[in-house]
Amino acid sequence: VRHLQDVARGCDFIVLWLDCDREGENISFEVLECCMHLMASSSSSSSSGQYDRVYRAYFSAINPTDIKKAYHALGKPDKNQSLSVDARQELDLKVGVAFSRFQTRYFQGRYGDLDSAVLSYGPCQTPTLGFCVQRHVEMETFKPEPYWLLDLGIMNAGTMCRA
Repeated sequence: VRHLQDVARGCDFIVLWLDCDREGENISFEVLECCMHLMASSSSSSSSGQYDRVYRAYFSAINPTDIKKAYHALGKPDKNQSLSVDARQELDLKVGVAFSRFQTRYFQGRYGDLDSAVLSYGPCQTPTLGFCVQRHVEMETFKPEPYWLLDLGIMNAGTMCRA
């Protein structure tokens, strides 16, 4: 945050280059929340002009053509997309808390060896756990294969130099 505030101090314009999705839109408004008050003063003080000097780059690939295209077609950040992320985060939290409580109470005492002090649920936990289990299985079933290691040496004036 401190770095963003340092670079925003006294700026005339902000161009937000973040992921081209709702999450990127939400991060855009988080950046604006901590930086806009540090921008150079503007003659526009109305709430409708609050984002007059803020632009959003929309791109889906990081290559010169797409970056230039995004630069020449700057848009405005979309508050509604950002608010949709806030709503989803709040729902995720509420559903996670409610379902965690439900499943903890349901499974307590049903399986002797299950540590059911708290059984947590969250919409992101299941796929994340899947990635972790997949990686664990890959590491457990790893079979080393022979490979070559190159060692480059150059003799220069009687001295061996290694790269």
